[in-house]
Amino acid sequence: MEPLLMAGFRCNELNEVLCGLHFQLHYIDKYNKNKIPINCALCLIDLRTENTINEITNLVRELDPRIHIIVLINKPQLDIAEITTFIAQFAWDFYTSPIDPERLAKCLGHGLGLSKLKQQHAPQLESQCKDNEQFAYQSDVMRQLFRQVGRVAPTDIPVLIRGESGTGKELVATQLHQLSARKDGPFVTVNCGAMAAGLIQSELFGHEKGAFTGATSSRKGKIALANGGTLFLDEIGDLPAELQVNLLRFLQEGLYDSVGGSMPQSADVRILAATHVNLENAIDQGKFRLDLYYRLNGITIETPRLKERRDDIIGLANRFIRVYSDEYGLATKPLSQSACHALLNYPWPGNVRELINRVRRAVVLSDTQQITAQNLELINIEKKRHIALSLKTLKDNAEKQALQQAILIADGHVELAASYLDISRATFYRLMDKHDLELI
Repeated sequence: MEPLLMAGFRCNELNEVLCGLHFQLHYIDKYNKNKIPINCALCLIDLRTENTINEITNLVRELDPRIHIIVLINKPQLDIAEITTFIAQFAWDFYTSPIDPERLAKCLGHGLGLSKLKQQHAPQLESQCKDNEQFAYQSDVMRQLFRQVGRVAPTDIPVLIRGESGTGKELVATQLHQLSARKDGPFVTVNCGAMAAGLIQSELFGHEKGAFTGATSSRKGKIALANGGTLFLDEIGDLPAELQVNLLRFLQEGLYDSVGGSMPQSADVRILAATHVNLENAIDQGKFRLDLYYRLNGITIETPRLKERRDDIIGLANRFIRVYSDEYGLATKPLSQSACHALLNYPWPGNVRELINRVRRAVVLSDTQQITAQNLELINIEKKRHIALSLKTLKDNAEKQALQQAILIADGHVELAASYLDISRATFYRLMDKHDLELI
């Protein structure tokens, strides 16, 4: 018989049905919550008496998250906010009276099967999570970044995330949301640089029916959709000046006007913003408001360039290899020694986004046992780099040799030696310092 946890009041009718379905009942309350069977995968909670919900809420918070919770209620209870909130927060499924043994058996069977699958694969999933965390924190600069994220996330302070394109600013914003008290609320992203100028106001603040040609119905804006959660304003430096005023009002007063609306609206939203633009320069040029900058810049988080976190490059590449191999149904291949060398010596102007694109192409196109520098399309770049270095070396050697010969011919007289090379005395001294030369 399968063990089944029961919480709530004891019902003889329900007990008889469950025993007939070959479940072994284990009642749980605040006095025996530590006596849960190790192999228990399912918990049935009877909420048909409302006065038990506070006690049961405290109980389920301490259950193993892999145990699936099914809630039993009377149909009218779906109109009670306290009950529906509990179901939304904790339940895998819910069942409404009257009790039909066949229908209840199907509900419990599905929950039991899925919970056992999760428990079966839990060690593997936990190992993968630990591997992902380990790779993410290899470099000191990223450890420092995520420590900062952990400290800032629980607050409601606006955060300005700055960094080059492709450095993971949206990932930082997502982490800030998931580690905050708003994690169960919506996370809404607005790309201020990707929308047409005439549509941004409607997208951000919403519009009323008939507000403009084509507005056949009212529509909520991103701010309203983010109510109770987080609004992430990506590429905030590209926000048009006229909208900066409206956004500033919302940040100051919590109020905004929809397009065509007659009454101000409000929303409880935490603001995160990101930009690769130098906002200080934009302020000097009159393209960005100083007061809006101060409102957004409660705390600044800088995302480092990939070349500043080289300790993470191989781990990131291996992770993306696994991700795209699984996505495309291909065998996971290791990186060759040449690939690792090329990855570590490439300057990565496109940062992590470029690394993702190169790895994805390599996973699809590789026809060897390993992923090589050629698969990553880094072999020609490496050759060009070596050629450039060779030319520089040849030029420096020739320059040093010419200086030495001029000094020798001029018998140590700087002005005469400089005239032989057709350069000024200042340039001659600078080149001597460059090549660590002394007069005879």
